[in-house]
Parts: sequence; structure tokens; C-alpha cells
Amino acid sequence: MGSLLVFSSDQLPERDRFDLWRETASGGPGAVDVAHVDRRPFFGRVEWLSLGNIDAYKVSFSAATFTRSRRWIEWDGFDGFCFHINLSGRSETLRQKERTLLDGFSATGYSYGKPFEASLIPPAGRYCESLNLVIPREEMLHKAPNAERCIGALHADQALLRLLSQYLMLLSNTPPVAEDSRLTRLAGNHVLDLLALLLGPTREAEHEARLYGLRAARLAALKQYLQDHHHHPQLSVTAAARALNISERYLHDLIAETGESFTEMVNRLRLERARRLLCDPKHRHLRIGEIAFASGFNDLSYFNRLFRRRFGETPGTFKAGEHMAADSFRPLDRLAPLGGLETGHD
Repeated sequence: MGSLLVFSSDQLPERDRFDLWRETASGGPGAVDVAHVDRRPFFGRVEWLSLGNIDAYKVSFSAATFTRSRRWIEWDGFDGFCFHINLSGRSETLRQKERTLLDGFSATGYSYGKPFEASLIPPAGRYCESLNLVIPREEMLHKAPNAERCIGALHADQALLRLLSQYLMLLSNTPPVAEDSRLTRLAGNHVLDLLALLLGPTREAEHEARLYGLRAARLAALKQYLQDHHHHPQLSVTAAARALNISERYLHDLIAETGESFTEMVNRLRLERARRLLCDPKHRHLRIGEIAFASGFNDLSYFNRLFRRRFGETPGTFKAGEHMAADSFRPLDRLAPLGGLETGHD
């Protein structure tokens, strides 16, 4: 069980949907007034992930305006920060006389201790999508003393911002175990490290961020990249390093933390994919060579040797035998194109 909690307006009675949502939005720290300004029926979906002292939210909304007035500030006394990463649509934030407009992938933030108004303008026929971090004031200022001044700036598409958003998405897809407070706090510290690097960390915080948070996020991004691309025959250390904007030496250094080499991890992912193909009745028509190629190998004897070493029998014997049902395995992504394949061993 993870610590991800999903709440959607679809779960509420249609007649009272917006009113009930508005009550929810004003029910805790950081309370806001919500105004629905969309011609379509109201829609809101929030995925909440607790990361120690940090709360992360992935949200989808129809057009709406959120207002944090002095009334709410006096009522709950919460003066932490929110960092808002716009994924789709437009977002406009007003803080006294300051206005920040986000269009496409970009970010800004605000303090809950000061009045603000945030408006969401979704693309035609779609909803606004964003990632939001709520951070206690003392946690943020300890890492980035200039956060009060810097968080409200426009943070455009940049490598560090994209790495932060990717790490948050990975955490939402595979949340830390709720019962393990050490893991959730560690993930929260990594997120805070990355955010601090954006907002101007202290010298000590920058050193820690690069040593821990930045490194953890890059390792997570590397694992996800290999998970998504392992079956591509052109995959190589050079291609992965270029895609992740890191050096090949740093890539090898990162992956060594897993206890595997680049080749070992890629081969493991390819073999697991081949096994799923062999067990899936929908792909029983494929020959062993086609399965090997679709899994990223182009050397059949090498594939056979690795498969037998890992699973204790040849692919042919495995395919002919009685094994677990196909629905016991996770769905396959699309098959790699057959042909133009590089060697499966780097």
C-alpha cells in the first residue's frame, strides 16, 4: 500500500458537486475560496502524496479561481509556501500588485501568509494539469533563505525544474510505503533539495542537495528511462546519457548504486519483457527470434544463453511449458520495431 490518496469530484453527487468541493477546499491549513468560472460542469481531481513534512499534489481542474484572503490567513494562521508547476493550460497568480502568468510548462509560487489569487485557464476541451508542493515555512527557509523573495518568480522550462517534476511524477506512480516514515521523509527531503536549488540554497544546503536530492532524482529518472526504452535496440550508454543530459561516467556512477551495471540492468529488463511475451497467449504466434528482437536483442544465441541462465530453461522450453497466466504480468508497451538492431551486449 502506498501513501497516495485520490479525491475526485466524480465521487460527489452531481447536484452538489461544486459546493461540497468548495467546503473541502476551505477545511484545513491553506484554506482558499474557490470560484468555478467554466461553462462546463465543475471538475476537480487531486492526487495527494504525503512526503514527511511536505505535501505533494497532482491536480486536474476545470477553469476556476482560488483566493487566499486575509480572512483565511487570520482563521488558520498557516504561513507555509506553495510551489506550483504548470503542466498544461494557463495559470495566472496575483499577489498584491505582482502578476505571474504561466503558459505551458513553467512554475511559480506564493506564501500562504500573504493574500493571493490564482486562476486556472484550461486548454480547449481539456483541463488544467499541475503539480503543487506545500512546504512549511521553517523547512523551506532553512534550505533556501531567499525563498520568500524567489518563489514568486517565473521559473521557465529548465533542466532542474523538469527533473523536479519528473521526480514528483515518479513518486506519484510508485509512492513510498505509507507505513515507512523513513522512506517518505527521505523522498520529501530529496524534493526539498531540488526545490532549494531552484530558489537559491545556502552553501551547505546546495552541497547536500547535489549529494543527495539531485542524485536521487537523477537515479530515479535513469531507472524510468531504462524501463521505458530497454526494448529499443538502439539503446546504449551514450544514448541514455544524452537523453538525461548527464555524462556517461556519471551514468555509470549512478547505476552502480543499484548493484548492477548498465548492461546487467538492461538485459534484466529485456529478459523480463521476453518472458512476459512468451507467457502471453496474444503473442504465441511469434517465433523465438521475433520475441528476442522485440525485447531488444539482436543476437539469438546470446539471448538464449542469458534466458537459460536467468530462468533455468531455454525460451523454447519455457514457451512450450505451462506457466503463469498472461494476466499475472503487467501490460506490455508497444513492441520494438523488427530490424536495424544493434547488439544486445554493450
